Amino acid sequence: MSLALMMPVSAMGGDLRIESARSAGPSSITGGATVMGWDLSVIESGNNGWFCLPDNADTPGNSPLCGNEPWLSFLKSYMKKEKPAYTGVGISYMLQGDWPVSNTDPYASGPTQDNQWSNDSGPHLMVLVPDLASLKGISTDPNNGGPFVMWAGTDYAHIMVPIQSHPK
Repeated sequence: MSLALMMPVSAMGGDLRIESARSAGPSSITGGATVMGWDLSVIESGNNGWFCLPDNADTPGNSPLCGNEPWLSFLKSYMKKEKPAYTGVGISYMLQGDWPVSNTDPYASGPTQDNQWSNDSGPHLMVLVPDLASLKGISTDPNNGGPFVMWAGTDYAHIMVPIQSHPK
């Protein structure tokens, strides 16, 4: 296992943050992606329209993320607690897993009896669609064994696609 995957991002230098960020997705995408910090400052410029973020030191677990432009727009809105405005389909990879999160409340900070808290959703893809009405009929159950809608009924709804295994 790489040192970058075992060390909190706050203790990482630039090279280790880059390695951590690129571990979020397949090398065919991450190799040309722009690597950013969680403040969205550029650590290393890319050339393929994708971005990658290293593990977030403010959350438990190892949770680097790589996505395309709609996901960057989504994250900027999420961080400001504003309604996202994106027009294309968004694809994001979290092949190392996720931080603890509610499946129902985008801003929950801990488990409650009804917020479907997950300590680690495992490796997954996330998909944004511009028309949230198109998510109707997709399961919202994170334990159904397949894709599900996370944060259904909110402006931040998206499809989670669990991945059981992936090439390293």
